[in-house]
Amino acid sequence: MFKLLSSGLLAGLISGCLVFVLHLTLLQPLITQAEIFEEMSNSKSSENVAQDDKQNSSKPDTHHVHDGSEWSPHDGTERSLYTLMAHIITAIAYSLLLIAGFAIYGRNVSLLKGLLWGGAGFLSFSFLPGLGLPAELPGATRADLMDRQLWWLTTAFLSIVGFSLIAFGKANLLRFSGVIALALPHIYGAPGADSAMSGPSSPELAAKFVMLSLFVSAIMWIAISSMSVFIYMRTNVYRGFFSFLGR
Repeated sequence: MFKLLSSGLLAGLISGCLVFVLHLTLLQPLITQAEIFEEMSNSKSSENVAQDDKQNSSKPDTHHVHDGSEWSPHDGTERSLYTLMAHIITAIAYSLLLIAGFAIYGRNVSLLKGLLWGGAGFLSFSFLPGLGLPAELPGATRADLMDRQLWWLTTAFLSIVGFSLIAFGKANLLRFSGVIALALPHIYGAPGADSAMSGPSSPELAAKFVMLSLFVSAIMWIAISSMSVFIYMRTNVYRGFFSFLGR
């Protein structure tokens, strides 16, 4: 157990730092542009509300209340630290899931097999959920948060089940059931999928953000799978490596 946890933590830490660098380089400039568009849109809305208030000055002001109570990290170092922490925690969680899968598999895992497992992880947690709920820029129109989270979790779970049945199912019926599991969430449909690209940002900017987000996620899964295979198999061969750590 200690070996699994240590392998997952190390693989996730390295992969999370790599993804953080990619986020700052590729995604953060797009997020900054979207926030500028969002601020401009909010300013125009405030001006329209102010004009309406002047025209209806005799009526109570019930149009717009903004108390600024919604918390967000400050730009600069604080925001970067929170982003780094989020990527590391996410990468560690995925690494632990992947290494747990290796342990349940119970056989030696080559780099090619590890990358295939990582590809299944990318499809299950990023690409397939992203078909219904693509990555969103600030200010994008969103469906209810609980509905989106439930659909994402259901899609990820059914995708894992589907790929497992396809890869390890002995009977054709099991493999066919895996295909059905992959398709079910998309047959049902994601909440608010028709408004995923709407918002103050341009459709081109939103589409670019979606594509780059998938690219960064793919790199993350390549890093996670390759690092997990290397660390996991190395600790299997050199068991004495963890002996001084109290295993």
